[in-house]
Formats: sequence, structure tokens, C-alpha cells
Amino acid sequence: MDFVQLATEIEERYRRYLRTTFYMRDPELRTSFHQALREGRLSRGPFIEVTPAYRRGTKPQVLFPELLGDSIEESFLNGIDGDRPLYSHQEEAIRRVAAGRNVVIATGTGSGKTECFLYPILLHLYREFASSTLVNRAGVRALVLYPMNALAYDQRDRLGRLHTRLEDNGATFRFSFGQYTGATPEDRNDTRRHAPDVLAHRFSGELVLRDEMRATPPHILLTNFSMLEYQLLRPKDSPLFDEAHGRHWTFLVLDEAHQYRGTRGAEMSLLLRRLKQRLRENGNSQSFHCIATSASLAGGASDRGAVATFAASLFDEPFAAEDVILAETEKITHSGPRRLPAQAYPKLREAIETDNPIQLQEFDVTTGAAHELASLSVPERAGILLAEDARTSLLQNYMADGPREVIEVADALFPDAAPEKRVETLSALSYALNRAEQPGSRSVFL
Repeated sequence: MDFVQLATEIEERYRRYLRTTFYMRDPELRTSFHQALREGRLSRGPFIEVTPAYRRGTKPQVLFPELLGDSIEESFLNGIDGDRPLYSHQEEAIRRVAAGRNVVIATGTGSGKTECFLYPILLHLYREFASSTLVNRAGVRALVLYPMNALAYDQRDRLGRLHTRLEDNGATFRFSFGQYTGATPEDRNDTRRHAPDVLAHRFSGELVLRDEMRATPPHILLTNFSMLEYQLLRPKDSPLFDEAHGRHWTFLVLDEAHQYRGTRGAEMSLLLRRLKQRLRENGNSQSFHCIATSASLAGGASDRGAVATFAASLFDEPFAAEDVILAETEKITHSGPRRLPAQAYPKLREAIETDNPIQLQEFDVTTGAAHELASLSVPERAGILLAEDARTSLLQNYMADGPREVIEVADALFPDAAPEKRVETLSALSYALNRAEQPGSRSVFL
């Protein structure tokens, strides 16, 4: 995405809207109005924001065997990108949940909050798999509640891609998941909810029909507040909670937990109490692992106590102040002073867009032997260049305090470029950072 072009297009559309909405019959007034629209600014910005450089923790391929105490399939670790380091707050969350604690992940947007609850769920499922109880015992292990279906759809895609990677890596571990919302078809004949299309685009391991979820409830259930309330009331949905299926529920996850305040929070709290009571009545004697995520619940360490009290009231389960997990950031530093010339970034962008490494050759000769670079993709070669580029760390550190206007950032990063070219160069750098890859990993810089 070219944010400069997008911002210009949005402003121009608004300008056309004003011209057509406020039409003036007097020619002089109309000309004056159009001139004012052309010469004036109708918006501020655009603004640019980068993901903070969060402190790194250990890798899943080290952490998971430590927590499970068992040998883990290498194919499973490869399927979940086990060689990619976790953030320190992700590691802390995984360790606390594994120790039986309830946690609140109160970290910023783009900080990997999903992994903070998804990895503990996968560890629990893998432990059952290793003991040969997962396949033979259908039933929900984890409930993930989202305030909007769009967020549930995104999680469904993520779980589907994860399941596919596990298969591609030859893992024998499998899990099932299902998204149960108002749009979920009743059965194969439910054309009103487009059952044929849903069935045609299902992921491996995914349950997409209500009747199949009732027959064999998925290990991970994605839904929303309203649907959970209906499920608890409808006799048809009783198999999700009753009989043998209700005994395995373990994880209760609330995404965007800050939305459950006041009356809505009281309703959610009562709904969760009803759910737990229903499960207890059907033989579920396990301790529930309760996890809440939010980017705006805590502003700092001083808020931990209040957030823990809020979560304890919401879930009716114990939360301690130390169970409120915050993110730690660190400064980006590079070993050398190398800084690419300003004209390099448009060429980086062009190379990635066209998948043509020719544009990189004049810049990457110092990164390694030619035969080593030849084996890498264009995004990986760009990634090596940007990892060694001092402007990458300068951008991260300059943006550490929050969003800044594009012109301000461009002037700070590219004093060596012509003033009229600086914003364009920043746009090219942003594109390259978002598309570049680190060799051997799918991670990106921004």
C-alpha cells in the first residue's frame, strides 16, 4: 500500500464530494470556491506508525519441550515456526498459563496477543494428543469469544493456515476448530447461509456446519457473546456442553476485553457464570484457564491492580496484579554504520514488486558471496539489506513514542534527499520493510 497515494486519493475524493454537494449558481462564487478547494488542505497527515521493537524471548522449540516435559515432534515445532523467537511478553503469558494462572495480556496492537493464548491451547491439545486422548474424546477444549464476527473470521483463517502448515510439515498432531456464528450453515442443505460455498472453502481440520459441530464439537470454538447465549438456551446445541463433551472445556478466552464494561460487562460476567455452572453440572471438574486480551486496558504498571480486579469480576475467577502482562520494548541497534543512499529504497521497492533482483545488485555486494545470495528470494535479499541498514533502526527508534506525520518522519530520515523526494522515498522504505523477509523466517520488520 502506498500511503501517500492513498491519502491523496482520499482527500481528492472528499474534494470532489464538496464540489458536487455545494454547487453554486453564481459563476464567480463557484470559481472562488473551487480555487479554495484546490489550494487548501482538507486533512492532516498522513501519519505513520510502526510496531514497537518488543523485547525478544526464547523460541518455541526451546520453550515447548521445557513446559511439556515430553519429546515433541519436530514436524509440530516446524509447523508453528518453532525457530522464530517469541516476544518476552508472549513467553511470560505461555509460562503463566502453563502454571495454571489466569492472565490478562494488555499489550499494544501488533504485539502478538493471539499467540499468548493460542500457544497455551496448542500445548494443552498436544499433551492430550501425546497421551492418546485427544482423537478419541471429541469436545471443546477452548472457547474464544470475539466482540465482532470479523475478528472471529480472522482467527478462523489463522487457525486454518496453521493446520495446513502442520500438514505440510508432516506432523501427526491434528486439532479441530469451528466458527459458530449467525452465518454458520445449519447443514449441507442450508442454502440461505450459503452452505455449498462454505463447504467448498473449508480448511483442513475445520468444522463449518452446526450439525457437525453438535455431533463432534471442535477442540477450539470461535463465537461471540450473542451466539453463546443462544447456544446455552437451545436444546439443539446441548451436545456442546452436556454429556461427555462438556467435561473437557478448559480455556475461556475473551478478546478485546475492554469492551465488556458497565452493563455489557455485567451481562458477559453472568453469561460466563452460567456457562461454567452448566459445565460443572455435566461433570467438568477442571480448573478453567481464563485469558483476556486488550490493547487499551492498562496504560502502565500502575494499572495492573485495577486491571486484575476488573478481570476477576468479569470471569469470577482469581487474577493477581502480576498476572497482568505488559510488553517491554527495546532499542534497535546495528553493528555497523552502513546507511543505504536515499535512491536505494525506490529500487528496493521496484525489485520486490517485479521480483527482479537486478535492482539490488549494486547495493548487496557487501552482504555475502554471490552464490549465497543467488539462493535467496528477492524479499529475503531485501531483508538482508534492510537488516544492515542504519535507517531501519533509526525509523524504529524515531517512532518509539507513537505516530508522527509523514513529512516530519521523511525530513528526519532523509536529509540527504531532495525535499520534494523525501516523502516518496519514505513510502518506498515503508513498502520494502513490510514486504522484506528475514531468511529462514516469515517474519518482517514492520
